[in-house]
Amino acid sequence: MNDSQPPPSEPEPKRDLYPNELAQQNHNAQPRPDLPWHAAFDLAEIEAGLAERLAANPDTESFVRETLVGDRILAVIFHAGQWFAIDGICTHQGGPLAEGHVADGCVTCPWHGWQYELASGTQTSSGQPLQAVFPIRQNGTLIEVQLP
Repeated sequence: MNDSQPPPSEPEPKRDLYPNELAQQNHNAQPRPDLPWHAAFDLAEIEAGLAERLAANPDTESFVRETLVGDRILAVIFHAGQWFAIDGICTHQGGPLAEGHVADGCVTCPWHGWQYELASGTQTSSGQPLQAVFPIRQNGTLIEVQLP
């Protein structure tokens, strides 16, 4: 036996990803054909006529809802005529983004004012993709998202 050889190294234990690492993996809200769509919620169950109101007034109506899809908390937002799905927990200190202010294509966390672009999850002051974003669509009154 040769004592000069190091013992075989063990693989590093797998760890959970930090939010910014996860966001970098989920920085594209383009639908993927290999992923299934998951129901987030039904607009008709939230408020009668909500889907019609959003469709009739896409430039003036907005809607924000926190929802659980699989094991992910999402902020689902209708803003400026488009649907967005963004990780619902702020990467700064865990604030609820669905309770934040939405304007000019961004959501502002109500706890400490961190602001993220809805389309990309990019934090506006650092320019870093800190929030994961997900493909989202409206199918009748059903709102659906794709998760990796």
